[in-house]
Amino acid sequence: MLREHFIRKVFHELMSGLREVHIHKLLHLDIKPGNIYLREDESPILLDFGAARQTLTMEAKRFQPMYTPGFAAPELYGKHNELGPWTDIYSLGATLYACMAGMPPQEANQREKDDRMGDAIARLRSSYTNGLVDLVEWCLRLVPAERPQSVFRLQKELREQTNALGEQAAQAVPAALPSAPSAPARPAAS
Repeated sequence: MLREHFIRKVFHELMSGLREVHIHKLLHLDIKPGNIYLREDESPILLDFGAARQTLTMEAKRFQPMYTPGFAAPELYGKHNELGPWTDIYSLGATLYACMAGMPPQEANQREKDDRMGDAIARLRSSYTNGLVDLVEWCLRLVPAERPQSVFRLQKELREQTNALGEQAAQAVPAALPSAPSAPARPAAS
């Protein structure tokens, strides 16, 4: 299980890189823990753009994407579903979930038949803040329109939560410790 502070830091930086990918009209389409490399300074690099041939244009409809079960959005399982940033956002949420739970989420095509992720996500609340768990749940919604529609929006929410947590932590710092009792007075030397 990874510390929440570490998860928030790494995923905020990862989202900055993914935003650049989307700005250039590309989708990664295979975001998963195995495609994230952490440098010595713990900054992430998104790897393996083999599936990123998909562009956000009309050509997109002719491409049959590859995907990794558990990390693939439900729209990747169908031929005629529209793909967009929300598709990578599902995978980002699945990756967040895997980092928190220690295992990948239930596959999207199985979730459409018998969704067991509600209980699995609820179990994360004993180890992580509700805000971070809510963020994961938002990203993992099966209906694309119910997910964040841009990485910018998702990153903004993560940043606002992290800033609020920092403010709460600063307010929770205890007041200065009481001073040590003073030493007993010594009799004056004559």
